[in-house]
Amino acid sequence: MENTPFTVQHLLQMPLFRDAKIIGGQAGVTNEIYYIDSMEMPDLTGWLRPNELILTTGYSFRHEPTMLCGLLDEMHRVGGSAVGIKTRRFLQEVPEEAIYKSNLYNIPLFDIPLEVPFMDMTRSILDQILQRQAYMLRELREVNQQFTNLVLNRRTTELVILIGQLLQCEAAVVNSQGEIESGTINFAKANIAEKHDVRVGSRKFGYLAITRKLGEQDHFEISCLEHAITVLALEFTIRQSQQLHLEREQEAFLVELLSGSNHQEELLNYRAKRLGIPLGSFPYVIVMKNSSSVAMDNEKINNLNHWLLREINNPGSFARKGVEINGQLLILCHLAQKDIDNQRKETEQFVRDLLTKANHYGFNEDIRFVCGVGSFRERISGIADSCREAQKALTIGEISLPKQTVVHIKDVLVEQLLMDTSDHHVLNVLYEEFIAPLEGYDQEFGANLLITLEAYLRLGSNTKQVAEELFIHRNSVLYRLERIREILQKELNDAEVHLRLVLAIRFWKLKRVRGK
Repeated sequence: MENTPFTVQHLLQMPLFRDAKIIGGQAGVTNEIYYIDSMEMPDLTGWLRPNELILTTGYSFRHEPTMLCGLLDEMHRVGGSAVGIKTRRFLQEVPEEAIYKSNLYNIPLFDIPLEVPFMDMTRSILDQILQRQAYMLRELREVNQQFTNLVLNRRTTELVILIGQLLQCEAAVVNSQGEIESGTINFAKANIAEKHDVRVGSRKFGYLAITRKLGEQDHFEISCLEHAITVLALEFTIRQSQQLHLEREQEAFLVELLSGSNHQEELLNYRAKRLGIPLGSFPYVIVMKNSSSVAMDNEKINNLNHWLLREINNPGSFARKGVEINGQLLILCHLAQKDIDNQRKETEQFVRDLLTKANHYGFNEDIRFVCGVGSFRERISGIADSCREAQKALTIGEISLPKQTVVHIKDVLVEQLLMDTSDHHVLNVLYEEFIAPLEGYDQEFGANLLITLEAYLRLGSNTKQVAEELFIHRNSVLYRLERIREILQKELNDAEVHLRLVLAIRFWKLKRVRGK
């Protein structure tokens, strides 16, 4: 009988209690007994436990039998099992109110034979309780071993099915995103009765949901549930460890790939596929950095970059993978078609989505991201070239196109050519002829002729737009242009002069990029 609960009914069938008579609470004979105590104190508040059997002679309430009602009230509050009284010792007669409450609370009240010593009763009952608990411990040890084996063999679905069988209900493991990872066949979120968090330290990974409400009497089921939560925490810990290992391998591969790998194309494709690195038909690289107008300290910048990497490398995202190098985020992307316009739109939308999420997650500074975009590559072994193009586009774009969030390498082809030939003597001749005189004038008189000329050339000679951009009157723009003509002794609208001015101005801006 060790596999069945030890109830009041089993107690009354024991030889020592065969002559005991139930006075009230007959409906509660199925109450399970987990503890036994002998009490003769008048005040029992705070001492009683759930599923406890109380044996008493009635001495403490011999002069006030109604105190037995208080004992029953307290037992009802904590979930006690039954009360046995040697009525013929001190009480003689049980009050009707006590019998009424015994029936009301379904707490059996029975008369104990006067000749049976408390010591014998206690020893016999404890033997039954300990046998039952020893059996439960063996069962729980076996259950825990089964749980652990299933987790270590990564058979979470079978684990959840076993939990459902033990608890006699539907069950499921739900992750932190609210997604059902594993569940019994008839599980439905609408039927959830209890949720039990699965935590490792302070981090919540999800919860175990069941469709049955467990009561205090469900000791075995509650213990099984506690073991299940413990091994599920182990399962999530294993997953976290594997994910961290995968992320480190992905990061190392990305660094190797973006810096230029000597490995063969087939090997690179194999490694990328094994690590879950997205390639697609036409891979390319984005280089992104924070360009906020509000100064941010190193801690905030690091926090922002770490958050960005988590968003970009989210396990549920298969479009991009990124890595941080020297404060910049290098992001491997891909498209199914070789379409530069679509490439630009995708990047712009990507930046907008990140800004929206950043504001939502509490990065309230005036955050601005700028991106350089490299050209497509048909072979993964050439992705390092796209990365270098993206870095050039970002570097040049910050000076040449300061208001442009996304700068494609195609936007700065002229600047790239000038940067690659920056030591050519023709460029120095153009600089000395068109830039140096205006630079000297600006330094001597605190004017802004070079800035005005740059805006004038970039905005297609539209003096109204130049005035709006520089926040000055249009007449001031016209005056500055006239001073430029006088200093250079050139007609700005001449096609040849215009071409040379554009090259000279772009070369001047590149010298600022290179810090020369």
